[in-house]
Amino acid sequence: MTRLRPLWLLVIAVVAAASALPTTAVLAGRGVSSPALPPSSLITLGGVGCVVLGLGIAVRRDQRRLEQEAERRRRAEREHPETPPRRGEDAPRPSRTVHPLDAVRVVAAGQACAYAGALIAGWHVGVATYLGMTAGLGAPRVSSSLMLIIGGMIWVIIGFVVEQLCRIPPDRGSAAAASADGTDEGPDGSRPEEGYARGTH
Repeated sequence: MTRLRPLWLLVIAVVAAASALPTTAVLAGRGVSSPALPPSSLITLGGVGCVVLGLGIAVRRDQRRLEQEAERRRRAEREHPETPPRRGEDAPRPSRTVHPLDAVRVVAAGQACAYAGALIAGWHVGVATYLGMTAGLGAPRVSSSLMLIIGGMIWVIIGFVVEQLCRIPPDRGSAAAASADGTDEGPDGSRPEEGYARGTH
């Protein structure tokens, strides 16, 4: 899974704004209402954003629990070196509450929020620009478009935050991504690299 790229988000926002500006002008010329989301959409934006952010926090808490358990195992091995480490089926299983695939889905949901937020914000920038030039900045549609621009930007921020919550930094990869047999190495003897939620990429 690739990381969010601010450049792509900027391109999406610019293309959406450039598309919304002539679209709004054409519809206004035909007497059709401006193609903007209603203010009630802010409730949906806020609800979905809170859910995705909450899932990201849950993944991060689960990851921290796994890191703490791995650290306790290593500390016990250092304090009692005479005790051979248990492997395979005899090794203690981490108390995982979030499955790695679910964590990856949370990352995907966060990234989808970021892309959708860039699209929503960019589109309403175009709508607000045209309506501000024709109806004035005090028009109700302009005010609602500005609020939706802020809502879209918040979605973008949530996307980046969730991505970071579900990411294992390289300097903690070996400590956090212990394999199922209780060791810090993968099946091929290699150390886990930076990735999302338990070293998945």
